[in-house]
Amino acid sequence: MRKFTLLAFALMMSIAGSAQYYHLDWDLGQNPKGINNDNEYPVGGGLPGGWTTIITGPATAWSGDITIPFTFNFNGTDYTSCKVAPGLLTFGTPSSYPGTTAAALPSASLPDNTIAVWGLTVGTGDFIISKTFGSSPNRQFWVQMNTAGNANIQNGWAYWSIVLEEGTNNVYIVDQRNQCVTASGAACTEKPQVSAGIQINSTTAIGLPGSPAVEGRAGNDFTPADNVYYTFYPGTQPDNDLMMVSTNMASDYELAGGSIKIKGEFRNIGATALTSYDLNYSVNGGATVTENVTGVNIASGVYYDFEHATGFAPPSSDAYEIKIWTSNPNQMTDANTDNDEITTNIRVHDKVYVRKPLYEVFTSSTCGPCTPGNVNFHGVIEGKEDECVYIKYQQSWPGTGDPYCTAESNERRNFYSINSIPRMEVDGGWDGNASSFTSQMHSDATGMPAFMEITAESIQWGKHVELNVEVNPASDFQGNNTLHVAIMEKLTFNNEKTNGEAEFENVMKKMMTGGVGVNLGSLKKDTKVERKFTWNFKGDYRLPFDGQSANWINHNTAHSVEEFEDLIIAVWIQNASTKEVHQATYATQTNTSVVDMTQESKFTMYPNPATDVTSVNFDLTTGSDVKVSVINVSGQEVAVSNAGILNAGENTVDVDVSNLTKGVYYVQLVTDFGTFTKPLTVQ
Repeated sequence: MRKFTLLAFALMMSIAGSAQYYHLDWDLGQNPKGINNDNEYPVGGGLPGGWTTIITGPATAWSGDITIPFTFNFNGTDYTSCKVAPGLLTFGTPSSYPGTTAAALPSASLPDNTIAVWGLTVGTGDFIISKTFGSSPNRQFWVQMNTAGNANIQNGWAYWSIVLEEGTNNVYIVDQRNQCVTASGAACTEKPQVSAGIQINSTTAIGLPGSPAVEGRAGNDFTPADNVYYTFYPGTQPDNDLMMVSTNMASDYELAGGSIKIKGEFRNIGATALTSYDLNYSVNGGATVTENVTGVNIASGVYYDFEHATGFAPPSSDAYEIKIWTSNPNQMTDANTDNDEITTNIRVHDKVYVRKPLYEVFTSSTCGPCTPGNVNFHGVIEGKEDECVYIKYQQSWPGTGDPYCTAESNERRNFYSINSIPRMEVDGGWDGNASSFTSQMHSDATGMPAFMEITAESIQWGKHVELNVEVNPASDFQGNNTLHVAIMEKLTFNNEKTNGEAEFENVMKKMMTGGVGVNLGSLKKDTKVERKFTWNFKGDYRLPFDGQSANWINHNTAHSVEEFEDLIIAVWIQNASTKEVHQATYATQTNTSVVDMTQESKFTMYPNPATDVTSVNFDLTTGSDVKVSVINVSGQEVAVSNAGILNAGENTVDVDVSNLTKGVYYVQLVTDFGTFTKPLTVQ
């Protein structure tokens, strides 16, 4: 939810005719209309593609003409180009560069017809960049100022953007990212202060209250999640205008769950208070369901949570498109019907499963704040560990990093574009500090229904691990769905470093599916998917000196498992595009039968290593159908001997391995009583 819900109108001067603007103060945790979802990184430091560099710092002059990809009407005149300077965009003709010391608007130092976030410095290593989002006739042209080194933020940074919108001719000023850092590298609280608004000429401007000391509100999140933006509308504010903001509906529902509530949020952006309105919805383009709402008093600029009095009773499990809109504010015509409507898509399922949310914690034994983060996390889930699946990815910083950092834990960090720890992901959605994780968040996560079941069974013999996974979707899951399998050690001690932690839980040791997972594509309702995986930990234990990449474990030659009896396996399905985790589970281990058989010498092989043939010897207490397979390290069956039904007592089955290349394999003995595995070396 937003931090601020108060309207801040600032009409600094009344302007006649088409030159008039009014503005609204927003804090929606997103960018205007949600069109730009790019991560907010500098050029060469993770910035997504498609951006054009206009100015490379240090900048002390105006740019040349910048082409706008559509005709934009500013102050009654059409423009197809503009000029930019640090914190400024103008349609006028600048005579000189005004510098970066901001003054109140209007200011004779600025050219006519200028949009200002005046006060930002574009120094060495900084950039002014542009990109167009959306498609005609609803595009947005973004000019983003990636700045650092402002005097009042010392060694920190500030990202602000000026946005021009096609069709509406709205101007947006977007406060995206702020961080204060002292010369010693410590965090501080100051944020850049700017003079923000629209200057028509040296005597007329529409600006934000407090200019030239408007302080950035956005935090340091690299996503739009904490962004604040201000909308400048051309014209005079109408008396009656409602804007639909969002729906608060889930994407999935259970058919047996009863009527579905139609709910969300709108904002009164009219000049007068709202006392009545009509709330409407339709499903799949069908009949309109209308509720006339009276007895409210919603002030100008205020956000309002709505819920329709008549819910939607789905007739069957299916996909539904729900259109929701407002009309007749104060029993008058809405001045702008383009912003009244929102559409959401839901799925209704006839089968539902208990969800086990996936908690991924990015941490390090060299990270001081990670200690309270881990303490808080375990305090929240204490006694509830069976309700969730959690995994710890040790990282390579701060300092020299955690010795148990691996290439795969680093790969998962990059998947989420994480650049600070402690960091925690909840089902690939909530992204925050583990210290901020709460019991309510855990309850909310476990309370969400799941529409997929995962069952997983593992067998471990020494360094050898096998896994069988079955995924049973209760609905169609479109897109790039990936299967992930992580082998973890329940408790480690040897990676103790500098943050005071002496033991570490559920530390990731090996991703059986690699850091990016196995792509399953789209999943179809009631169509099961089965996968098998095998991993053999090679070589001897090695404790890396630190978490730097040069010291990471090479899984082809060594491992960092302290106790093989302490391994556990996490399995989950995730949409690689949206990052949503559909379901997670721990594998059920069936190690006991294997250990018993091997300890009693009831399953032996000779010779091992073998060159041509190995003989598999075993005892049966009763007759059983027997199959002996040879499995390679990728889990593929490369040789097989179907022995048929054998009698009770001692038995021998010969397996031909003469056609196999040299290397490590696994002999799998399949009986009516279980499956048993031992490693085999072929020379």
